[in-house]
Amino acid sequence: MSYYPIDTHATVREFEAAGIETKQAEAIVKAMSWSRNDLVTKTDLAGFAKKEDLEELKSRLDSISAKMERFATKAYLEKFATKEDLERFATREDLKRFATKEDLEELKSRVDSLSAKMELFVTKEESKRFATKEDLVVIRAEMAAMKSDLEKQISSAVNKMMICMITMSALIVGMMKYL
Repeated sequence: MSYYPIDTHATVREFEAAGIETKQAEAIVKAMSWSRNDLVTKTDLAGFAKKEDLEELKSRLDSISAKMERFATKAYLEKFATKEDLERFATREDLKRFATKEDLEELKSRVDSLSAKMELFVTKEESKRFATKEDLVVIRAEMAAMKSDLEKQISSAVNKMMICMITMSALIVGMMKYL
């Protein structure tokens, strides 16, 4: 939602030109300013994680998880031959295809690093504190209703002022006939 500041002085003058008293016009403009100051702007949300950021991180973690599933567990490896058995039957070149302890430690370090980075993102629970698109739609609807009510009140006030002016004019004309 874009935020455009209003020129309060010019707005008060427009209300006065429409026939609203200065104090009432100032009160209306003040109320309009308060409602605008509570809106969340893009600048306010710039420092927070977006859904796309969280989706990207989830995708990356899924990818890491898929890669980790390719590694054998200790229980799984116990089904296979021991190191001595492998040395008798496999060449060193064959062994290069398997992960080493260093490979596993490096992967563990990368997972720990990713885990630490994940803490920087907003959790689902934390994200509930922020306005949703639906909240903004409701706010827009409420503001439109407030604008409509304000326009009706202004129109009613103008009509009442016109009636008063016409009545006063008729009274003045009537008084002038008797004088």
